[in-house]
This record gives sequence, structure tokens and C-alpha cells, in this order.
Amino acid sequence: MQRDHLKKTGIAAAIMLMPGGFILGATIAARYWRARRAAAASAESHD
Repeated sequence: MQRDHLKKTGIAAAIMLMPGGFILGATIAARYWRARRAAAASAESHD
């Protein structure tokens, strides 16, 4: 899991640093955090 997390972080950093990639990077980050929040809420509701 740690390696996967680092890979995603590296990809996100590359996208964010590319010229013109700020909107794309922000969109990807928003989708990731929204999915993570939904998964946490789903896990919480099952308890």
C-alpha cells in the first residue's frame, strides 16, 4: 500500500507541476479525496 500511495503522489506531483496541468491535477485530487471520503463514510455506516 505504501508503494501505491507514493506512486499516486508522484503522478499527482508531476501533473501539478506541468505547465497547464493545474486544473487537471486539481480535478484528479478532488476525485481521489471525494472517493476516499465516500469509502470512509461507507465503512463507518457499516459499523
